[in-house]
Amino acid sequence: MNNSLKDKFLYYCAPESNDDYFNNSLIYLCANDNKGSYGLIINRTVEIKLTDFFSSISSKLEAKLNSGKIVLGGPVQPMSVYVLYSEDDRFKPLIKINDEVSVSQDVELIKSILNDDGPEKFLVSFGFTGWSEGQLETEILSGNWLITPSSKEIIFNTPNDQKINKVSKLAGFNLQTVSSNYGSS
Repeated sequence: MNNSLKDKFLYYCAPESNDDYFNNSLIYLCANDNKGSYGLIINRTVEIKLTDFFSSISSKLEAKLNSGKIVLGGPVQPMSVYVLYSEDDRFKPLIKINDEVSVSQDVELIKSILNDDGPEKFLVSFGFTGWSEGQLETEILSGNWLITPSSKEIIFNTPNDQKINKVSKLAGFNLQTVSSNYGSS
C-alpha cells in the first residue's frame, strides 16, 4: 500500500449510515500505510476551561486556545493529546506529514503551547481517527468518504465552522450536497 492518501482531506458523505459521529467531519489524513490510516478531525471545536487544569494559564492564552485551536480529533484515545503544527525544529514529530506540517505528542511541544511559546500555527487535538490496513480504502470504495487536496491555510487559518465551505471551494463543488449513493440507481 502506498501513502497516496496521506496529506489529503476526507469528508464523510454517508449520513444515512446513522454514524452521527462523523457527520460533517473534515479529517486531515496524517498517515496511510501498511499499518493502516491515521487522521485528525480538524473542524470539531472543543471548548476547555484550561484554568481548571493549569493555574498558570492566562485568560488571554485560554481565549486564544479556545478560539478554535482545540479540536476533537476522533474517537480513538479521546483523552490523548496530539498537536498538528507548522514545522518547528524545536519539537520531535510523531509523524512528519510533509515539509510544512507535522503531528506530535511531544510533551515539550505541549508545554511550549501552554507557555504561549509554541509553533506559529497549530491545532491541539483530543483523540484521533484511525483505520486498520485497507479499511479506509474499502470505506472510500463504498462511497463513505470524499477525498480532496489539503490546504495548510484551511487547516490553520480558517475558522472551524467555515472549513467545509472552504474545502468545497477548493474541490469545486459543495461537499455537503454529495450522497454516498452517487452513481447508483
